[in-house]
Amino acid sequence: MKLYHFPASPNSRRVQLTAAYLGIAFDEQQVVDITKGEQKTPEYLALNPNGFTPTLVDGDLVLWESRAIAQYLASKKPEAGLLGRNETERADIARWQCWDVGHLMPNMFTLVWEVLVKAMLKLGPPDQPAVDRAYEQVSRFLQVLDTSLKGKKFLVGETLTLADLTVAASFTYTEALKLPVGDFPQMKDWFGRMQALEAWKKTQP
Repeated sequence: MKLYHFPASPNSRRVQLTAAYLGIAFDEQQVVDITKGEQKTPEYLALNPNGFTPTLVDGDLVLWESRAIAQYLASKKPEAGLLGRNETERADIARWQCWDVGHLMPNMFTLVWEVLVKAMLKLGPPDQPAVDRAYEQVSRFLQVLDTSLKGKKFLVGETLTLADLTVAASFTYTEALKLPVGDFPQMKDWFGRMQALEAWKKTQP
């Protein structure tokens, strides 16, 4: 298996985090440096026409979208339980993956781009109204997580699943963005459990 990725990307980290948790090693990893526009080369676009990272190549399979790749990796080791133990858990995992891609991550992307990437690439000041709106929405979703985690250690069932790894990766830059995680005790405890994972430590950008 060959993984094309950008090390600073939470989406790429989502795949690497899943692989590390499962003990899956990629045969090859190639950095696609988006700061140099490498995601727009004809060679890369032939693999991923969206021009984003990550992309996984496994034999004849060329797979993009980080959550789909993570699910594919989890299917290789079903005994790890990341895909859920029954139909109810599998549906709940899918729900959290959809929530992450549809609600949480777009706002997190805005913050990462406006607050961190623009400064790193010297692209000018952040769009403050966009930043303010994104912080407001992320705080709202922190409350959703906090409420959902009440009395629970993990998002789905009694053990860690792909739902936890999926959502946790979106919070890769929690400290750098100064997100108010401390205001949400259940979410703070859950995120602490994620940060304590060896897989999390190994895949920190």
